[in-house]
Amino acid sequence: MAPQPRVLMVEDHPDLAELYQFKLQLEGYRVAVASNGVAGLELARALKPDVVLLDIHVPQLDGLQLLAALREDEATRDQLVVVFTEDDNPQLIQEAERLQAAAYLLKAHLLPRLLSETIGEVLRSNRTEFLVEANQRDQQAS
Repeated sequence: MAPQPRVLMVEDHPDLAELYQFKLQLEGYRVAVASNGVAGLELARALKPDVVLLDIHVPQLDGLQLLAALREDEATRDQLVVVFTEDDNPQLIQEAERLQAAAYLLKAHLLPRLLSETIGEVLRSNRTEFLVEANQRDQQAS
C-alpha cells in the first residue's frame, strides 16, 4: 500500500483550514496546518510535505515571502506549492509564477473537491508549469 501523500496547508482562517483539511483527509491525504508563514516555513522544512498549500495573506511571513524562502533553501527548492488565495492581483500571480508555484487558485471559486483534484494533478505530474485559475474547470463543469 502506497503511503498517503502529506500536505502542508498554510492558512490563517481556522474555519477554512478545517474545511479544506477535512476534505483532503477524506481523500486520503495526511494534512498538517500552519496558521502563519513562519510556522509554515518551519513545518515545510521539518515535514518535507509532498505539496504545500499556501495562502498569500498570512501573518508573520506572507505566502510569497515563504515561497521565496523555500526556493532559496537547497532542501526545499523543488517543493511543490499550490497557491490558494482570495487575491487575483496580476502582480502577485506573476510573482508566484516566477517563484515556480505549480498552481494559483482563487478561493472565491474553490470548492474543496477542486482543491483535492488540483493537488492530485500536481502530484501525479510533478509539474512546475503554472496553472492560473485552474478552478475555471469547476465553473465550466457546473
